[in-house]
Amino acid sequence: MSLNSNLARNVEVEMPLQSPLATPKQTNSPIHKPIPGKSIVTRTEKMLIGMIMTIAFTLIAVSISLEINVASINRALQDTKTSIVSTTTINNNLKQEVQELSRYDRIYKIANNQGLKMNEANVRNVIK
Repeated sequence: MSLNSNLARNVEVEMPLQSPLATPKQTNSPIHKPIPGKSIVTRTEKMLIGMIMTIAFTLIAVSISLEINVASINRALQDTKTSIVSTTTINNNLKQEVQELSRYDRIYKIANNQGLKMNEANVRNVIK
């Protein structure tokens, strides 16, 4: 065979067999194995956690209920204050109207239109 040939050649080479590296020995130590049948949380702890969660939920519900109640009472208070201010304004306007309608010159003019005359003997002064 010549070396100039481009054909693949089948060359047999003997490879020595290698043994795998030494595997670590498996020990039967319970270091990483959990103990079967033993639970981390006991029954009493579960009941205690349940009671605490129930109390917390109840407190949260009561707190939300009270906040809603306070908000509605504040709204009612604001409505009442608005109503009081409106009524006070109306009362002040009516008092001013009474004072304007009870002016002496207006009453005198109405009395003259009705045919009434001023008689000093029948007039009384009232002091408040």
